[in-house]
Amino acid sequence: MGERPPRVEVYLRSLAPTDIRDTQERIVDRLRTLDDEGRIEGVDYTVCGECVCPSLQTAETDIAKLLLRRYESFEEWADSSDRELVGFEQRDTESLLTGTSVTGIVFPRLTLAEFRSGAVTFVAPSTNGTEQTSVSDRLDVY
Repeated sequence: MGERPPRVEVYLRSLAPTDIRDTQERIVDRLRTLDDEGRIEGVDYTVCGECVCPSLQTAETDIAKLLLRRYESFEEWADSSDRELVGFEQRDTESLLTGTSVTGIVFPRLTLAEFRSGAVTFVAPSTNGTEQTSVSDRLDVY
């Protein structure tokens, strides 16, 4: 008997990005088809916004906790898989009102995480140093 299909999580910075709307729509449609065909074992979507700042009170919200845990698990997966995450950034943001600066984690506009038995088995976009795998590329594997 073959391996069970993966469960997939998709992280979107926005539901209506102007420059990747067509790509985003195509990905959502492909995932729906893959799920209907049983080639993936469900898909969850999370809107992650512009960035999550671990040092702020908002980091205590459920969604921020989820995003921070996922980012940490993606980093661990990349380290153990000899891959590098692509499009994730740590960005310093300064408040125009207070002048204080905080560091936030920025997810790519579109991220796919694959899970089997509760463990991360792939994250896109990522690279092995020579080849980059986009979300679309990874969907072709299913």
